[in-house]
Amino acid sequence: ESSLDRLSRAALLDEVLSDSGRYWVNPKASQEDLSQNIAEWAHKHLPEGSFAVRTRRLGVGIPGFSRSTIEKKVGALVSSESRPVDLEDPENIISVVISGPEDGSIHQDDIGQNSPIVVWGLSHPGWKRESYSGRAPTERPFFQPVSLDPRQARLLISLAHRRTSETKTVIDPFCGTGGIAIEAALQDIETLSSDLDSRMVEGTLENLASLGAQAIVENCDVSEIASLWGSRSDCAFVFDPPYGRSSWTSGKDMEPFFEALAAAHTIDPEGTLSTMLPTTPEALQAESSDDVEVMGMPWSELEPMIIERGWRPVLRTPVRVHRSLARMVVVCHPAD
Repeated sequence: ESSLDRLSRAALLDEVLSDSGRYWVNPKASQEDLSQNIAEWAHKHLPEGSFAVRTRRLGVGIPGFSRSTIEKKVGALVSSESRPVDLEDPENIISVVISGPEDGSIHQDDIGQNSPIVVWGLSHPGWKRESYSGRAPTERPFFQPVSLDPRQARLLISLAHRRTSETKTVIDPFCGTGGIAIEAALQDIETLSSDLDSRMVEGTLENLASLGAQAIVENCDVSEIASLWGSRSDCAFVFDPPYGRSSWTSGKDMEPFFEALAAAHTIDPEGTLSTMLPTTPEALQAESSDDVEVMGMPWSELEPMIIERGWRPVLRTPVRVHRSLARMVVVCHPAD
């Protein structure tokens, strides 16, 4: 499998650039200086043939840096007889990304990147951005309000990837309307799904069939999946546990999640676990704190419970769902 094929599975990847360059923006920075940097890079890395410069903005952009101005300046500096500008059908594309501060709180960025930066490179001709057309929850034949967005489902699967092993099987014990099963099956990953609610099982099968995807879907409680699927290897346990109908304040409410952790450890103690857990919108503004509330309790209390069941969280980051709800993406590796 090529690197490009593996990148194509990524949920939030918009573009693949090669031979890239970067420019940190400081108070003395100017569009002219940036354009000159890109032009010098292009003379070394841009192949002969027609080209175009395409810019886009991340966040609120950078004051004083105009997309159209940069495109024109770079085009004028690079254009030559062997590298003519062609805005309609260029052979090569110089892609420029102007990255400024976030436009509102979308998710907490642990990297702490605050300085504006401009990144550029050659757009990879073989890259094609994943299209989610026809896969939104409301576009599927079977829909429930709790349905997981396909990008979020793909994200959880992507985050379960480990450098040391390739995911051979995705197991989801709370399949709901099949969001995770669909995204895993479309990547040709063996997919084993289940749900206690028979309506969800039937709906998942209907949604899979509508997209030409295949997965095994069974009607069973999460406590039964270890005996159902047996011992396996190279598994990713990817799930969005049921919530919303009741609060996560009692042990009974928490039991399905804990049973999923225990069952996953029984099936493949060397696997990976990737999930989304309910949290509060305040988590989006908070620093990485153990006091953040997840599933109705401080993270400092929940994390030891996860570790006791054989899993050690290696990633924890909140993402916004809507004004009153956020989810905590949690990825776990074996605790042993």
